[in-house]
Amino acid sequence: MRNFAILIATTVIAGTSMLHAQPTPASATGRWTQSSSGKELVLVPRIKLQPNVGVSYGTSLGGTAGYGSPTRTAIVTEPVLMQVTRSMTLEVEGDGRFVWKIVKRYAEKEGCSMTTTQVKQGRVAEEGGKAHFAIEGGTERFVSSCGREGSSDLARTSEQYAVQLGGGRLVLQSGATRWTFFRS
Repeated sequence: MRNFAILIATTVIAGTSMLHAQPTPASATGRWTQSSSGKELVLVPRIKLQPNVGVSYGTSLGGTAGYGSPTRTAIVTEPVLMQVTRSMTLEVEGDGRFVWKIVKRYAEKEGCSMTTTQVKQGRVAEEGGKAHFAIEGGTERFVSSCGREGSSDLARTSEQYAVQLGGGRLVLQSGATRWTFFRS
């Protein structure tokens, strides 16, 4: 019950702050594009040998030396720094509605590449030099050149970025992440 009360309070506070936010400036409306290539963290499944103590995450594939082995093999998902080619389009309407399409390509394993496409939809508002993206839905799809593919729906969430707008450029920054979009 306490967690539910916290969730309600958080939702009310978030809703109130979005009510006070200003719609996107007219100069931000339109279609923006970004493309880059560089090192990014990518979540990758890995097979790891782990000590067999206590309960831990992962799928047990059996001990490495039979029952009672001091080690076990597990599949874990971990972030790995990889070379990623990214392209994005951000379309912003006058009322603050947006569609943000993100396409990333990287090497899945030797001889295979992975392409993920994420489409976010919702509303964006500006307040105090920050862009607040209220993501109301969307999809994420992956396709491997080695034959794997899948898709899922995106959950409702929000993202916040420091924003700079001018000279045909839109810069969004959050922590170490900095994307420069150009009007197209």
